Amino acid sequence: MESPAYLHRYRHKKHTSMKKILFTLCLLSAFAKGQSSKSILNSEIKDVNVYQAGAQVNRIVKADIEAGVTRLLVEGLSASIDKNSISVSGIGDAVLLSVEHGINYLNAEKKSREQVRLEDSLESTQASLERVNVTEAVFNDEQALLLANKNVGGANTGLDRAKLEEVANLFRSRLSEIRLKMIDVRRDQKKIRERITVLQQQLNEINARRQQPTSTITITVSAKNPGSLRLEMSYYVSGAGWTPRYDIRAKDIHSPVQLSYKADVFQRTGEEWDKVKLKLSTGNPSQSGTRPVLLPWYLDFNVYYRQEYLNKTRGSRAPEAPAGVELNSVVIKSENSELEDASNYTVVSENQLSTDFDIALPYSISPDGKVQTVDIQNFSIPATFSYFAAPKLDKDAFLVGKITGWEDFNLLQGKATVYFEGAYVGESIIDPRNTRDTLDLSFGRDKKIIVTREKKKDLSSQKFIGNNVVKELTYLITVRNTRKEPVKITIEEQVPVSKNNDITVKTEEYSGGEYNVETGKITWNMEVAPGTSTERKLGFSVKYPKDKIINGL
Repeated sequence: MESPAYLHRYRHKKHTSMKKILFTLCLLSAFAKGQSSKSILNSEIKDVNVYQAGAQVNRIVKADIEAGVTRLLVEGLSASIDKNSISVSGIGDAVLLSVEHGINYLNAEKKSREQVRLEDSLESTQASLERVNVTEAVFNDEQALLLANKNVGGANTGLDRAKLEEVANLFRSRLSEIRLKMIDVRRDQKKIRERITVLQQQLNEINARRQQPTSTITITVSAKNPGSLRLEMSYYVSGAGWTPRYDIRAKDIHSPVQLSYKADVFQRTGEEWDKVKLKLSTGNPSQSGTRPVLLPWYLDFNVYYRQEYLNKTRGSRAPEAPAGVELNSVVIKSENSELEDASNYTVVSENQLSTDFDIALPYSISPDGKVQTVDIQNFSIPATFSYFAAPKLDKDAFLVGKITGWEDFNLLQGKATVYFEGAYVGESIIDPRNTRDTLDLSFGRDKKIIVTREKKKDLSSQKFIGNNVVKELTYLITVRNTRKEPVKITIEEQVPVSKNNDITVKTEEYSGGEYNVETGKITWNMEVAPGTSTERKLGFSVKYPKDKIINGL
């Protein structure tokens, strides 16, 4: 029998100690006792580290082994395992020889507990339907019998009045009872058929998943004596991930903002994540962590030779990994380890390159890709509220909450559902990638702040001066506060910006606002008392050749 790879490494060392020689002889003795294989279909998922793209699954593998070499076949795993990510360690008096990974396109015939449960439920429900159908047939036969014998007596034989009334009452009573019971029977039939349909659909989904390929991790160990092993195995899978989303609630403009940090977790790995402990990470192992190398940028007139040169200077690709992942020989230590106790809150740990969220409560994530929402954290964040309006674009005033210190909460870009004063406002976007100290969140429109923009015809005109046209435009912006408390509001307006030497723009009036010459934006920051209104005036002129037409003026 061919010896394992690690033995070759031992033989090629020139200075082998006596201890290593004895250890090698022990292993050869173990090999001499034969090699056995054991299939493991019930390995337990300890926890899952879910990244924004992909996940690391951590499993517990328990097995009783005999003396000698044993191949443990951990089956029914995801077909999307990255074989280079497999790691195995554990507890027990044995030596870990190698770890290999392979795809199994013929799934094991053993049925899952969920499939067995559904099949049993389906069989029991179908039996219930058969019993109800038998009851229906009996009632139908009895009703037909009554109707066939409704003529009492022969043609020349009559019944006295009392006997006739007795027979009629009996006929009416029994027939009514049968027809009322038939209503219940049909109602039961409908419920049972609906239940059968649901069970069959669930069973079809499971059968469809069983038809998908799975993979097997083969762990080869050697032991001098029989014993028990407890192995911890981890691997990275694609087809899973999570996206952040938020619920933002503000009671009023005087209270802090309540921000609920959530995650939409999904997986299509083919594995059942049933009541597993999750860790959500902001990292992304599927994205290359190798720094880019900027090569010289060569120019040449001949495209063919340039391409040929680039092909020669791109550098050689790394050789592909072998089909099996070979691990160094590791002596499995006989130590006890305990899982961390679950807590009632999410534990946040910041690493050098990512942030991890340990979720205390277990979750079940279906392998069909359906999203499961997981609560991460809740924050109470101080906010400063004010209003914003750009009446040229929209006449409504928008309530804006300015949040500082948001960088302390490890937020990611995502959609936010916004509520104000207990009512749904709409959706917004949280984008922490901006470099500002303040994060602005929109809480929707406030119809109690009325903003108007009126063109003043008496202050607007068009004149011809020589070969030029001069247009003078004046607008009056009015803000009215119908609330019972004062409000702060920012109004943005603009004057046009010329990009042509033949067009001259002159700003006449902007009521003390802040004027940006480069963008033409004018900003007013004001406070409006309750039940009052305030006005700002904007005036500018545009001069251009009279034989030209300006768009958008």
